[in-house]
Amino acid sequence: MSGIVYVDRRSYASRVTHDLWGRWADQAPRWMSLLTPLTNAVAQANLRHRLASRDTPGDTPHVVSVGALASGGSGKTPVVASLARDLTARGRRVALVTRGYGSVVRGPCRVTPEEIRCGDEARMLAAQLPDCVVVQSRDRVAGLSWLRDNAPEIGIVVLEDGHQCAGAGRHLDVIILDRWRLEGRDVVPEVGRRLPWGPYREGSTGAARAGLWLVPLDAGEILQKTAGSGPLVLGFHRRSTPADDMATTASRPYGVVSGIAKPAEFENACRDLVGHTPRVAVRFDDHIAYRAEHLPEIVAAGAGEAVERWLTTAKDHVKLAGIWPDDAPPLTVVNLELTWPGEPGLAEAVLSRLED
Repeated sequence: MSGIVYVDRRSYASRVTHDLWGRWADQAPRWMSLLTPLTNAVAQANLRHRLASRDTPGDTPHVVSVGALASGGSGKTPVVASLARDLTARGRRVALVTRGYGSVVRGPCRVTPEEIRCGDEARMLAAQLPDCVVVQSRDRVAGLSWLRDNAPEIGIVVLEDGHQCAGAGRHLDVIILDRWRLEGRDVVPEVGRRLPWGPYREGSTGAARAGLWLVPLDAGEILQKTAGSGPLVLGFHRRSTPADDMATTASRPYGVVSGIAKPAEFENACRDLVGHTPRVAVRFDDHIAYRAEHLPEIVAAGAGEAVERWLTTAKDHVKLAGIWPDDAPPLTVVNLELTWPGEPGLAEAVLSRLED
């Protein structure tokens, strides 16, 4: 994406970490081979402790975790939203429990889109899913207890990013595989380097705890494979869509502003959506708490490149919309929609697994 003016306001630690992870994925320094076994052993021992602390879930509500092996950028939140929306459309009473990354609120508390103290993803989910109860709780067990006391009508609880979380039992784990390969007709999970040398929280064997694997597919591709006799495998497509009319943007200069784990992927998606590259790309740390003092620099960067519209993610929009200047170019949210080719869809697969 050449010719773009980048305004990178991510912290030095964030930029260096992601740069090193990219380099180490291809060529690891020799000293890493000495430290990696130790860090992996410590991480594995901590994971075993977290898993051993989980309680046994009761009969109701059913608890479904949506997680990943990687630490960020796997697309868990759109999957959670898609699952909750489809379950609600089938008459199920659904609640979501999210940790509330980037928020100082420990919880548990019910989330509304207007509650600026809550996490960006929690507020986004509350805005997108008005028929669901969204609870923010750093302690997932406390969040589940809050639901049992305050919303006993709930039949299914979806835990966001819960694959490695301690304490909270679940009836089904759903996991997104951002790396995988086919061996015959079997899907085999893959991972890169584990933290702190890469973004992965655990090895590929962690996928075995899940009863449902989700794999992103290229446009038009349909997965007709399974993971042997174990987990059910569903393929899905991602599609970026604007929240309002962007017909006038097709030939006009625009900018992109985001505070997410993988800004380049969102910038590329905007390019594909609009048909040409943005003039300006402003990058902040994931879960950034935008303040009014951030806006002059964003607006000035756009003015310098004659930007006529800004594009941003749904989770950034819930924080920016309330403080965006009236005299600035319009701010358009770009949503990420998921489709599930073939049968069953995600909701049907989850309900089938819960009833087994």
